[in-house]
Amino acid sequence: MAKAKAKAKAKAKKQPARKPSAKKPKPKPKQAPPKRQRLSVIEAPGERLGEITVPSGTLAVFDVGLVGYLPRPALEPALVIAAVPADRALPVVGRRVGKGRFADCWDHVAVRLGDGEVSASKKLGEAGVDFARLVCMDRGALDHWQHEDSLDGLADFVFWGRDAALLARSMGAPATKEGYGWTNLSLAEAEEKALEADRRKAANRWLLATDFRPHSHHFHALAAARKSPQGAGTIEVGGAQICLFFTSWGDGVFPVYLDVDAKQRPVQVRVQLADPSAVMT
Repeated sequence: MAKAKAKAKAKAKKQPARKPSAKKPKPKPKQAPPKRQRLSVIEAPGERLGEITVPSGTLAVFDVGLVGYLPRPALEPALVIAAVPADRALPVVGRRVGKGRFADCWDHVAVRLGDGEVSASKKLGEAGVDFARLVCMDRGALDHWQHEDSLDGLADFVFWGRDAALLARSMGAPATKEGYGWTNLSLAEAEEKALEADRRKAANRWLLATDFRPHSHHFHALAAARKSPQGAGTIEVGGAQICLFFTSWGDGVFPVYLDVDAKQRPVQVRVQLADPSAVMT
């Protein structure tokens, strides 16, 4: 019995000690693929602002108010341009923010080019705005744009503000939707009214704003936009239909994108007016 125990001990000494088996790492749980960000674009028709035609095939988006201050060569860098269909009218649509204190402001305005679903976006440039308005128009139509010259020899003169009623009383000016003034005067009559109003304003130190408005392309586009619930107006310039709209955000710098579908086909040219990081809901 003792011999058997001794043999068992000797055999145990000869066998190497077993190393503890290494534990296999637990498999990491599979992570769900990141959610695809939803593009802030029109997925269904928004509010219709009008429609434009672009016979040259080149769309220009810019603040048309700059035309009164910049010569054409200096204006060119301010144009954001895009190649668009020239053979048909293109709808201009917009979508509002829809909630919060900026609910009535535009999230974006777009010129629709196709019916596809937006899959990606390419930035075309940035539209700088100093006059709270933008225009979508055929680049070639800009050669026909009359910014300050009256098309019919007539002009309006209007004024508004704290002391506008005092000036209106002293000059016998009728009331208008904006304040007071006269419409459809000859250029000479309108200029005379404007000069007299400025003289009385300075003499009495009245606080008010005045506006001399020749019946130019700019005048007609603004008049159409002021009448529209969407703040947008369309007129014809040089054989092309153009659309002017108020940004609803005032002045600023607004990025312009070409939105395409999964096959890289153009869907729309989009002016992104609301900054998602800045809009408080």
